[in-house]
Amino acid sequence: MLKKIIAISILFVVLLSAGCTTAPKQVKTTKTAASTVQKTSTTTSSPAVSTNSGITVIAAGSLGYALKDLGQKWREVYPNTPILPGGGIFMGSIKGGKQIGVLHRQYDVYASAASSVIPQVLAPKYASWMIVFATNQVSVLYSQSSKAPITIEGKTYPVSDINSQNWWKFVTAPGVTIGVSNGSLDPAGFQAIQAMKLAGIYLVQHDNTAYNAWFHKELNYPVNDTNAIFQAIWIHKTKTGYLRPVGIEASLDAMIKTGAPYFGISYRSLAKSYGLGYIQLPWQVNLGYTNESAIRYYSQINSSGAPMGLSGSSSEAAQSGAPIFYAVTIPTNAPNKVLAKNYIMLLLGPIGQQVLKDTYFKPLSKPYFVPFNSKVTLPSGLSPYTQKLPVRLQSGPGYKAMMGS
Repeated sequence: MLKKIIAISILFVVLLSAGCTTAPKQVKTTKTAASTVQKTSTTTSSPAVSTNSGITVIAAGSLGYALKDLGQKWREVYPNTPILPGGGIFMGSIKGGKQIGVLHRQYDVYASAASSVIPQVLAPKYASWMIVFATNQVSVLYSQSSKAPITIEGKTYPVSDINSQNWWKFVTAPGVTIGVSNGSLDPAGFQAIQAMKLAGIYLVQHDNTAYNAWFHKELNYPVNDTNAIFQAIWIHKTKTGYLRPVGIEASLDAMIKTGAPYFGISYRSLAKSYGLGYIQLPWQVNLGYTNESAIRYYSQINSSGAPMGLSGSSSEAAQSGAPIFYAVTIPTNAPNKVLAKNYIMLLLGPIGQQVLKDTYFKPLSKPYFVPFNSKVTLPSGLSPYTQKLPVRLQSGPGYKAMMGS
């Protein structure tokens, strides 16, 4: 086994030294899991790789499935320029950002599941701009084959009986294990808190009688307590040992499939990518909408109150409710900035847009360029793929949604 590992390592080092100085070759039409990726042809505007090393990408764990596919597209476009076998290195976005902003490690591209991580952790030393390129939604994830029993109001149900009408009872029922990300390492953690606080507000407004019948009569919370869902999961289940925090959102997949935990609260894209069941939550809850009314609605809550730093952020401070904005940047200490630019062009172009759709993200039709000061300009070649921030995002809750608390 050790000989195999050494051999693979030597091979990758050889590939890294090979380099590439030619324009990207034509990509043939290929099938993905969900649809066909359109082909792109070589043109004079396609950037030529002008560096002799491979590209290194560090990104949110939830992007792992998508960027693995994009890595394969990279190999087709730039066959002589290596990329890591899995398409990159993946971990919680905050932890990944600290690899650059705190530990001073060098990567060519950094992509986060929360745009706020880039200005909070990398800027100003290691980032002067970002491009917001996609959104996602918070969902309740579960194994469709699980028959684990859950007792609700004296009746027993299997996990698979969860639906859009009863999900909040299932995830708060005593004895039910819930998996979440640690919000001090991974934005999925504090976004899950925000979503469940919004769920309390939504249900008190739209299903008051059923909500109080469960939380007040069965679980002894005050009448119309909009924090009851959050309290039942992050406070009560922590005390009783039924909350399972993880460091990276993607690791919830294997845990849920084994039945421990019964449910996860994380991104819809994970359910789609890994074959899990999921509950589609209302827009007022799922943090997946970016219009002005949604931004203002989400901003009424924050992620405070969870124990053990689970609601933390880069600064261990609570994060205001905001849409889930995925963002990418080229760190200022990136060793291969030309390759990094080419990679982002691939991500934002037709190939990358299709890969994101196929892996159940919602790519922005025209991603937002966000400079961190007035003197910053975008690297040449990226401007056609981006637009300036819309007015609704240039100040107030909109700007705060992008930049964080």
